[in-house]
Amino acid sequence: AWAVSGGGLDYANLDITGQDFSGGNYKGKDFTQVIAKGTTFANSNIQGCRFYKAYLVNANFESTDARGASFEDTSMENANLRNINAAGSYFGQSLIDVKTMENGDFTEAQIPVKTLKLVCEREDVKGTNPVTGVDTRESLMCLD
Repeated sequence: AWAVSGGGLDYANLDITGQDFSGGNYKGKDFTQVIAKGTTFANSNIQGCRFYKAYLVNANFESTDARGASFEDTSMENANLRNINAAGSYFGQSLIDVKTMENGDFTEAQIPVKTLKLVCEREDVKGTNPVTGVDTRESLMCLD
């Protein structure tokens, strides 16, 4: 039997509360249903990672490369998404509960229509991503 996703379950269903994953390469890893309260992923490569139904309250995703990552059905209250590159990622309704989205790149991200409307009303949805040079509001296709 071949391993799926480069190692099976990876971090799925684990309690990684308060741990430091900053600066690491976790490309394609499975974080399904993790409890990651206050966990930091700052400056990490989390491309294509699956955070389905994860508890990400107070988590730090500042300056992460989260292209193609799945944040569906997560709890993201007070999560830091400053400077994130989330192009092509998947988000659920909890995106409206994050602490900040400033300077984020959300190009072609999949966001529920009703959630996107509320996201575009946020004052912190502004700035330019320092890596991609993409304007945050334009990446979300917010109408000014």
